[in-house]
Amino acid sequence: MARPVKKGLDYFPLDVDFDTNEKTEAIMGEFGAKGTLIFVFLLAAIYRKGYYLEWNELAKNQLANRVQGATGELVQRVVDRLVVYGVFNKELFNSAEVLTSQRIQETYSDAVKRRKTQKPTLYWINVDINPHSTGVNDDINPQSKVKESKEKTFIHDDAPKLPADQEALLKRWQEVAAAYAQFISVSTSPKREELLHSYLEDFEPDVIVDALERSSQMHDPWKYFIGIMKKRDQANLNTIAKVKQSDEEYKRVKTGRPRKQSKGGGSYAGIEF
Repeated sequence: MARPVKKGLDYFPLDVDFDTNEKTEAIMGEFGAKGTLIFVFLLAAIYRKGYYLEWNELAKNQLANRVQGATGELVQRVVDRLVVYGVFNKELFNSAEVLTSQRIQETYSDAVKRRKTQKPTLYWINVDINPHSTGVNDDINPQSKVKESKEKTFIHDDAPKLPADQEALLKRWQEVAAAYAQFISVSTSPKREELLHSYLEDFEPDVIVDALERSSQMHDPWKYFIGIMKKRDQANLNTIAKVKQSDEEYKRVKTGRPRKQSKGGGSYAGIEF
């Protein structure tokens, strides 16, 4: 009796510079370690089934269960961001709710080229790049190696590059998101993201990053951060140069009278608090 035809892979290649890829760093900056783990588990789920994953509530909640502390909402936000970054094909995601990409399909095609199987066509982005040998069914086993071309990067950008203004905005957001993850929390919420985005409309990223760092040692860092930003908004300290100037002025005018202290101590934006 013939054994069942294997569809998925036993393993998949992961570049050694995966953690420094700009899109991985963006996910880490916005969602923390959980986001990166969700990213890797998504790829594993895709290759386990083959070269695509039908994205639905079942798949989303299964993935959330695999990452400690993750929720279905967080998983969905990571997926949505990966689609925006071009990690997954946007057209297929929007039309068929499928997660795949040309890069994933190239990796899969290379891994199964020794299998005696029909050429896949379902959700295949470019049918012409799927070479298969006509030899015997010599299935890939755990000891086999999937060769990865040095010229290929792990994440393939199926989407066109962003316009210059959007690219600049994305970089500003990534800088702030990374600082938030470092100084405040690895998890966030839609309300917090919305507030951070609103700050980017009025402040230089360095001003926001500086406020996040100053808040990191407080009992309630997020609340303290909001207080700093409120003070800076009132004083029109919207550039890091103005913040530094305010700090210097505060030091110069400080008298011998004791400063008013918050529960955590310190001052907001160089303004006595």
